[in-house]
Amino acid sequence: MQEDMPNFISNFKEEDPINKIIFNIISLIKTNHDYELAIDLIKQNNIKLEDIVSRSVRLSLVDFVKLADLMILNKGK
Repeated sequence: MQEDMPNFISNFKEEDPINKIIFNIISLIKTNHDYELAIDLIKQNNIKLEDIVSRSVRLSLVDFVKLADLMILNKGK
């Protein structure tokens, strides 16, 4: 076990910060149903819908479609 520790430490990579942002976006949608604030986070962090889809299985298809629709409606704003 101890001989594996240096390998583990040298191979350690910090979690991608985008994962935390996407977790916050999905939490806003699932727990608060706050799509507007979620869209603001998406815009502020320049996140694409494909990033959300590829990093989460928690968002239902209905929630994802509603988010996409609202993003399209807000695109000109």
